[in-house]
Amino acid sequence: MSFFRNGALGVLGAVSLLAVASAQTVAPAGANGQPPALTPEQQATMQRDANTALHYKLAPDVLPRLTSALKAIQAAGIQPPSQFGMSLDQQIGLVEQVKGLDGILKANGFTAREFVMSLTCVGLTASLMNVPPNQAGSSTLVPDAGNATLLKNNDAQLQALADVLRGGQPGGRPGGGQPQ
Repeated sequence: MSFFRNGALGVLGAVSLLAVASAQTVAPAGANGQPPALTPEQQATMQRDANTALHYKLAPDVLPRLTSALKAIQAAGIQPPSQFGMSLDQQIGLVEQVKGLDGILKANGFTAREFVMSLTCVGLTASLMNVPPNQAGSSTLVPDAGNATLLKNNDAQLQALADVLRGGQPGGRPGGGQPQ
């Protein structure tokens, strides 16, 4: 499974961990097989990064461009290393260093920053859209209304992106919910 698919699926389904686009666990697992606990500093950074990503302004054509970029990344077999708990800035820096990735991103209209921010924003926004209001609790994570509208109005494109992230296996909705 590719680095970007792992990370993006984490984003699409793990808002509770505030995982961001390219995070993949390579750090030693804890005794229960779970990733190691985040430090208070990492938790604060991830909370801040999640809020930053949720308010990143998505381009109207972002979904098909992300889908195209991820297909090309998967076809190229690009799998850079990562570690659990990376900040957005660290992820962007890592993406910038991956050989062969810059051309794919440019061909799809992205810089490394735009790619990571867009994928993270889409993942977190889609996940939060699938949380019923009565289960949202006191979360301070609130997606940008314009981004939420963009995703709602382009459900087929969002599903196509989610299918690519699942490795081409159509299935449930981003965020783990099933179609209703």
